[in-house]
Amino acid sequence: MTTTIYVAPGESQCRVYAIPYAMRPGQAPRDISPQYRKDWLEIALLRPNYREQRLEVVYIYPPYRIYRDDIANAGAGEFWTVEE
Repeated sequence: MTTTIYVAPGESQCRVYAIPYAMRPGQAPRDISPQYRKDWLEIALLRPNYREQRLEVVYIYPPYRIYRDDIANAGAGEFWTVEE
């Protein structure tokens, strides 16, 4: 199954979602209307670490721990596709 991992930008933290489909060429998760986001699964929460100038993982849903390094090194608004 193709899944898109999306780091949603936030005011003081970033929520990370697993989206159960791939984006079409030129499409980004932020383009999807809220009414179609009900299938998204929140899998992690990031908060800023100002001392190290990066985002750090606050929690991660256990089945997605294999992507912890990718999530921790991502920036707000980034997304990528994985095969599960």
